[in-house]
Amino acid sequence: MELAVNHLIDALEEGRDNDVLVRVVSLTGFGLRDAADGAVITGVPAAPIVSGRILGGLLDNQLIGEMEAGSHRRLVAGTVADEAATSAGMICGGQAQLLITPVADFPQELRSWLSEALPLTLVAAADGNSGDLVVSKREAAGSLGPGFEHATEEVLAEARSQLAEGATTTTTKEIGGVSLLFSAIVPATRFLVVGSGPMAEAIASQGELMGWAVETKEESGNGISFVSDAGPADGVAVLSHDPDIDVPVISAALKSSIGYIGGMGSRNTQRRRREALAKLGHSEAEMSRVHGPIGLDLGSRTPAETAVAIAAEFLAARSGKKPQSLTGASGSING
Repeated sequence: MELAVNHLIDALEEGRDNDVLVRVVSLTGFGLRDAADGAVITGVPAAPIVSGRILGGLLDNQLIGEMEAGSHRRLVAGTVADEAATSAGMICGGQAQLLITPVADFPQELRSWLSEALPLTLVAAADGNSGDLVVSKREAAGSLGPGFEHATEEVLAEARSQLAEGATTTTTKEIGGVSLLFSAIVPATRFLVVGSGPMAEAIASQGELMGWAVETKEESGNGISFVSDAGPADGVAVLSHDPDIDVPVISAALKSSIGYIGGMGSRNTQRRRREALAKLGHSEAEMSRVHGPIGLDLGSRTPAETAVAIAAEFLAARSGKKPQSLTGASGSING
């Protein structure tokens, strides 16, 4: 499902109700399964395009053909011959069962929860004969529909047990005599540092300590490529003061759904960047996403301490929480 998440967010935010999410229900053959498989089909029905990946794109043509019948919910079967499968790097061919779900069918909460990078599980009947239930660690939205009321607690428990594994997975389980599809989406954090030197090294070390996949780039092209594909679970810290690097990367980040944009530099540097971004057509509301000067005011003095302040600001911004001491706060202390 990882490969479909950002496309799904875009479809939800832009209100593209005719777009559909494609999930893998079952595979027979093919060898090892890629848990990242998932796609959103846009442009339905006039000019459908598959965004994401299902079985290396081997079923794209069939999926596009399916859209001639519209974007209604249904289960479709696909077959891939051995020759085509092996040429795509798979062990052998096989059969796939795919669940097509219109974006409009999902509850409103899915959009905000995905945008906040909350781990969640999508639940639906594997045969397509149900509604959609979205389950986070503490809340649930939507409904599977009539006939599932007696199994609600068991369904919620199973959905949350999937989240507890800490990975994006798709499984099926029979509950109440019905096979249910559980698609857990656990965003993996990717963080980009644009720049070099001790500060870049400190941020990379702090990110790796937190389990993030950290990349360090010094050129604008690589930075633009990263942020353009980034999602709400990801972040970027722009350390470079070179106008040919910092402005293009930040501009690209503002056009993406990346969860955190930080810019290091003095207030004069921040002013110079904002003026350049405004000339590129970015509004004040868009530029307010940039955290600059970067980091929380923790009294940091060294690169290592500043890296902690940056990581803390990223976590707060991504979760939508105002930084404060837990001593004076109320409620849960675990996010």
